[in-house]
Amino acid sequence: MNLTSETLPERAFVPLKTPLDPYHDVFWKVQNEPDFGLTPRTLMVRLPAVALATLEVREDLTKPWEPTTRGLVTEASMRVGIWHERGRHLSAWDMALTFQMLYFRGDGNRGGKVPLLGLDLLRCIDELGCDTLELWVTMPTREDSYEFETLRLRDAVARVACAIRL
Repeated sequence: MNLTSETLPERAFVPLKTPLDPYHDVFWKVQNEPDFGLTPRTLMVRLPAVALATLEVREDLTKPWEPTTRGLVTEASMRVGIWHERGRHLSAWDMALTFQMLYFRGDGNRGGKVPLLGLDLLRCIDELGCDTLELWVTMPTREDSYEFETLRLRDAVARVACAIRL
């Protein structure tokens, strides 16, 4: 007599479905993602505080997300998409801290430090440019620091990089 089959319903033996299953299903079928130059010397720290405070995730929830690459940035993109889909609106800082702890073995706040790799991973996520996920920030315009415009995170970082070179 098998007690397990008599006491548990049949659905108890069905494998759990996770939100990362689409990624795991195609992992070996897709190419590695390009190198985005993930670095602790990120230009993200040069963005004005208002940009990090207003980070907005925009995702087209009508299209299923089909991963076309595999790697750290692709997986992190999926996590941001899952958070957004579930209504968890995390700030840029909270996402960076989470990524710092999850992928880079550290609490980015230790000793007052900034989660540099976590912040740079946000930049990489927007540069990956998944077909359904974009990161947007609000920044002062070039002409007037009291006027604001909303632009893609990658464009905001490029603007900061240009300002540094001047």
